[in-house]
Amino acid sequence: MKIDIEEQERERMPLERNFDRIISPLQSFLQSQSSAGMLLLIATFIALFMANSQWQETYTWLTEYHVGFIWGEGYIIHSAVEWVNEGLIVLFFFLLGLEIKYQVLAGELQDTKSSMLAIFMAVGGMVIPALTYLAIMTLMAGDSWQGWGIPMATDTAFAIGLLVLLGRRVPTSVLVLITALAIVDDMGAVLIISFFYTDSVSLLQLGYGAITLSLMVLANFLGIRWAWFYLFAGLVLWWFVSHSGVHATTAGILAALTVPAKPYADTHWFARNMERLVSRFKRMDSNDTTILEQQQQHDLAEAAEDIAITATTPVQRWQSKLSKPISLLVLPLFALLNAGVIMPDNSASMGSATVFWATMLGLLVGKPLGIFFFAYFAIKLGFAQKPKDMIWRDVIALGCFAGIGFTMSLFIANLAFSGAADSLAHAKLGILAGSLLSAVLGFCLFLSKSKTELK
Repeated sequence: MKIDIEEQERERMPLERNFDRIISPLQSFLQSQSSAGMLLLIATFIALFMANSQWQETYTWLTEYHVGFIWGEGYIIHSAVEWVNEGLIVLFFFLLGLEIKYQVLAGELQDTKSSMLAIFMAVGGMVIPALTYLAIMTLMAGDSWQGWGIPMATDTAFAIGLLVLLGRRVPTSVLVLITALAIVDDMGAVLIISFFYTDSVSLLQLGYGAITLSLMVLANFLGIRWAWFYLFAGLVLWWFVSHSGVHATTAGILAALTVPAKPYADTHWFARNMERLVSRFKRMDSNDTTILEQQQQHDLAEAAEDIAITATTPVQRWQSKLSKPISLLVLPLFALLNAGVIMPDNSASMGSATVFWATMLGLLVGKPLGIFFFAYFAIKLGFAQKPKDMIWRDVIALGCFAGIGFTMSLFIANLAFSGAADSLAHAKLGILAGSLLSAVLGFCLFLSKSKTELK
């Protein structure tokens, strides 16, 4: 929840006032819920433009540019796309793990009964797209079966960012449901990556990773809340997991699950001590001096910060700190380096591209159908209850927005077709086409709602 804080009234220099007027729209955009989706869209357009224009060689150079570290006779050197796909994207999965932990302990997935609708919808949104992919592959006599996991994913940032643009046409329950659905969906995606898109496994490296993870769990039980400890241990876990054969993103999820979810002090302690500090601060307050001239006021302000940290949970605090940098930097960078697909010279070549059609239809058809029918049967059989402000058209529209696979689908495609360039290109085109058409269809369904349905 965003807390509104009264803006400080103070005399400002003309240059500062002019700068504030220029920077204010940018700040408002970055703080909005739609900013992440818009930046992903911009990054995708840039990647597609560069890959299909005179900038193609520059784009290839950018993605394949090698950077790394050298010490003595040892070195770690990877291409830019490898650093993002194997390194930076782990931060996204770490954030995802924090969100999963929060939702299970205190959020939409806390109460099993109230979360059943989202769980059923998520399962339908994974099973039916995968079956759709396999069915298309069978009908078109294709052999790229390993791509069945691609249409199962949902890009939460993109979907929610676009839904927010529709304003009051989207019921609150739909936003809540797609968030909960996406969390369950992401949990499924992580399991799929871990079990089905993992090559040979090194039990020795996996054992070292298990020991590291056990130490992190022990630290949680001991009440250790030092951010640097979990950062260092998380890096060690990432190293062992990435060298075990299991994909490195699994380390991000596992590390997040060890982060403490309880505050060091309770709310009564927080309120009592904050009131005491504020009272002392007011007694020292003087209009003639600044905090720079009052060391005791500065000490009290620092004490207030320490008290606030003590009374908040690391899970929520780190989630809040990481959310914007990851959604505004890491994910757009991932899209920029992965979405640059070279379009085929003629559309006829796409007619026989089974991976393209299987992926696109899995997202465009499989997602909404799976979500709708699983939700329908869950409600009719009494396993779940339909929110009062949501009509059945909203469920189909929600399913369409869940068909925006994009970043997670691109990620799974890279794993599924790591050694097959043509299949990977067709899969990426299918993801882009399926995600775009799903978004357009979802928009049309919400925009076509009558005034009566909006009441």
